Amino acid sequence: MNDVIATLEQWMWLVWLIILVLSLVVEAATAALVSVWFAAGALVCLGLSFIPGLPYWGEIIIFLGVSLGTFLAIRPYISKIMKKRTIRSNVDSLVGEKGIVVTPVDSLHWGAVRLKGVIWTAVPVKEGDTFDEGETVRIKAIDGNKLMIEHLEVK
Repeated sequence: MNDVIATLEQWMWLVWLIILVLSLVVEAATAALVSVWFAAGALVCLGLSFIPGLPYWGEIIIFLGVSLGTFLAIRPYISKIMKKRTIRSNVDSLVGEKGIVVTPVDSLHWGAVRLKGVIWTAVPVKEGDTFDEGETVRIKAIDGNKLMIEHLEVK
């Protein structure tokens, strides 16, 4: 049994090298940060594996500690850097825009709003709101093919 442990400790550098390479390959193949933490832990343990007398279980504990520590310390900063600003497109870009009421809108009757030259079906966001023809409104949300509208100024 001691021979197996001695052989394992002798070849731990190869284990860490394989984990390092596999972690980097997985990281390169994905768009998210998935395994860079394990690569950092494996890199540290690869260097430590050449210290005589360091038991394999000590290297495993160090690997787990470095991987977890790297994850907890660096993840928030890298997430901020990698977080892309969401660019609204298609109909999502219409939310917040202003439109003109073409046909009156109230809670019981859908109306129409002209927005960027296109006539849209419109419904009020709040129950009881009414909108007269020619009134300027703000697009609060989009529900299917209907604009959810609100008054430009709060009454």
